[in-house]
Amino acid sequence: MTSQPSPETAQDPQETGGRPSASPADGPVPAHASKDRAPESAEDRGAPDEGTVLYVRRRRVPTLGFWVTLSIIVGLLAGAVTALITRVDSAGGVIYFAVTGAVFIGLPLALIAAVVDAVIHRGERRRPR
Repeated sequence: MTSQPSPETAQDPQETGGRPSASPADGPVPAHASKDRAPESAEDRGAPDEGTVLYVRRRRVPTLGFWVTLSIIVGLLAGAVTALITRVDSAGGVIYFAVTGAVFIGLPLALIAAVVDAVIHRGERRRPR
């Protein structure tokens, strides 16, 4: 390895504000460090490894998990409010009503949310891109 800067790592004095370029002791300067140039290949862009998966959300619509969680919480709250209205005094009774509300109110709401989400995503596959 030579101490001469390669054409890829050489910097223009105007880009560095008249300061000398970084010495080899500071570490190599990547080819894509210049803000004026765009990377030429996938290697220059720092493409992720083949085992890396990136999840990109294109829309700001809540996911199915959000709706399922929300519906179960609504069922829990409905059961707890019912317990308080019927004047249940023990904590065990309030928990019993809350869990019963989550099962009999929250789970059917979660099922409806799952069906609606499936219908929406089924329609997206049929549209041409």
